[in-house]
Amino acid sequence: MKVIQRTLHRTLMATAISCALIAPQVSAGALANIYQQALAQDPQLKAAEAASKAGQEALPQGRAGLLPTLSLTGNTTWVNYDSIDYNNNGYTVSLSQPLFSASAWFTYKQGIAQSEAASLQFDQAQQNLILRVVSSYLDVLRAQTALETSQAQERAIKRRLDQVNAQFEVGLIAITDVQEAQATYDNAKVTRILAEGDLDNSFQALERLTGQPVGNVDPLAANYPVENISPVEPEAWIEKAQAGNLALKVAEATTEAARRQSQAAGSGHLPTLSLTASHDKDSSSASYPDGDWETNQIGLTLSLPIYSGGSINSLSRQAKYGFSEAKYNQDDALRGVILETRNLLRNLQTGVLSVAARKQSIKSSETALRATEEGFNVGTRNVVDVLQAEQQLYTAQRDYADARFEYIQNLFNFKQQIGTLSPDDVIGLDQWMKQD
Repeated sequence: MKVIQRTLHRTLMATAISCALIAPQVSAGALANIYQQALAQDPQLKAAEAASKAGQEALPQGRAGLLPTLSLTGNTTWVNYDSIDYNNNGYTVSLSQPLFSASAWFTYKQGIAQSEAASLQFDQAQQNLILRVVSSYLDVLRAQTALETSQAQERAIKRRLDQVNAQFEVGLIAITDVQEAQATYDNAKVTRILAEGDLDNSFQALERLTGQPVGNVDPLAANYPVENISPVEPEAWIEKAQAGNLALKVAEATTEAARRQSQAAGSGHLPTLSLTASHDKDSSSASYPDGDWETNQIGLTLSLPIYSGGSINSLSRQAKYGFSEAKYNQDDALRGVILETRNLLRNLQTGVLSVAARKQSIKSSETALRATEEGFNVGTRNVVDVLQAEQQLYTAQRDYADARFEYIQNLFNFKQQIGTLSPDDVIGLDQWMKQD
C-alpha cells in the first residue's frame, strides 16, 4: 500500500508539472514563467534527477543475484609432444541458477528500498525547487518594496528639506532644523542606494535558477487573502505530515534499506545452493582417433562458509550499526517533522494577526504624520518630529509588505512539511500576481 501511495504521488507530481508547462501559455505571470524556466534549467534539479536514476539502479543490481548467470569461455593450446605438433581447442558454456541464497534475497530487498528512496529524493528535490523559486521571487518583491519605499521617503525628505531651507532663509527656523533635515536626507540617499544593490542581487538569485536574466516580476495583488488555515489545531496537521512528508518517507526507505543490508550481511554464514549446468567441447588437430570430446554436466552446488578470517562477523556488526544509525535518524526526522509542523502552523496563525496589525499601523502612522505636519505648520512641532513621523510611516509600509511575503513563505513551507506542495501551488500564487 505504501508503494502504491508513493507511486501515486509521483504520478500526481508529473501531472502537475505538465499543467505548469501548459497553463502559462494561456495566462501566465512572471512567477509561472520563472518556474517553467527553472524546471528546464536549474542545475540542482538536474543533478537530483541524475542521482535519482543512479540510485534506482540498485533494484536491477540486487535482482541480478537471484537470476541465472550464463558464461562462455574458449581455449586454444599448441602442443609439441614426441616431435609432433598439434593444437587443442574448445569452448565451455556454463549456467548457474541460485536456488537458495539468503544473502542474495535480502540484497534484492535492499535494492527495492534503495530504489524507492532515490525516487522519493527526486520528488523532494522537485518540492525544494518550488520553494527556491517562490523564496527567490519573494526576495525580489521584498527588495522592490524596500526600494520603492526608500525612493518615496527620499523624495518626501527632499521636499521637507527644501521647505525648511526656505523657512530658514526668511528667518522662521533655526539652522539646526536645516542640518537635521539635511542629515536625514543624506541617510535616506544611502538607504536608497543600498536598496538598489539589494534588488540587483535578488534578481541574480533568480538568474541562477533560470540560467538567464530575469527582467521583471509581477507584484503581489493587494487583495491577496491572508487567512488562517483550517483546522487550527495542530494534531490533524501533524498526522498529515507523518503520512506525507517526503523527508520522512526518505528516512523510512533508508531505514528499510539498512535493515535489509543488515539481514544480508548476517546471512553470510548460511549455506547457498545453486543449480549448475555446462556444455564443454574440445577438439585436437592430432591425427589419432577420438580427437574430439563433448561433455554435458548438470548438478547442484552447495556452499557453506566456515571461516573467512572474521570478515563476515565484522560486516554483520557493521551493518547492524548502520541499521541502528538509520533508525535513530528516522526517529530524529519524525521529531523534526512534528516540531516544524507545529512551528509553521503557529507562524501562519501569528502571521495573519501580524498582517492585520501592520495594516492598521500604516493607518495610524498616516494619522500621526498628518497631525505632526499640522503641528509643524503652526509652530508646535519641529522638523525632527515630522521626519520621525515620516520614517515611522515608511517603516510601517515596509513591515506590512514583509509580513505578507513572510506569510506566503510560511504557507509554502507548511505545504512542503505536510507533503502536499506541488506545481499547482505555484500556478495558484501566480494568479494573485498583478500583470501590468
